[in-house]
Amino acid sequence: MFLVKECQRIISECNPTFWVIENPAKGVLKKYLGKPTYEYEPWWYGSPWTKKTALWGKFNIPSRVYQKWEDVPKLEGLYQRPGRSKPSLAFMHKNHVRFIPEFACFNPDSDMEFRSLCSQKFAKAFFEANS
Repeated sequence: MFLVKECQRIISECNPTFWVIENPAKGVLKKYLGKPTYEYEPWWYGSPWTKKTALWGKFNIPSRVYQKWEDVPKLEGLYQRPGRSKPSLAFMHKNHVRFIPEFACFNPDSDMEFRSLCSQKFAKAFFEANS
C-alpha cells in the first residue's frame, strides 16, 4: 500500500480540482480505502464488455450512455465465456486487442497489461465530466 499512501500524500499536498484512484471492483483497495466513490462497467459508456471498476476520489461522475446491455453496439470476435451473458475483459487475452478498435493504439506485452487497459469511451466521458 506504499504507492496508495504516496498518492494520497501527493493529493493532500497538491489539493487538485479533481483526482481519482482506480482498482478492480473486487480488488484489495476496498479493504484499504473503504467504499468507492463510484463503480462502473465499461458497457455503460459504449465499450461492449464487462470489467467492473471501482473509483475513489473527488470528481464528477460521468452520465451513463447506456442503461441496457441490449442497446450497446457489439463487436464481432470478442470472446464470451460459455454461460456468461456478456464478454468480459477478465477472460480475454492480449491477442484480442485486434478486435477492439478503441485499443488499436496499444500493443500490450501480456494478458495482464491488456486487461488493465481502461475503456477509452469511459475515459472520454470521465474527461468531459471533469473538464
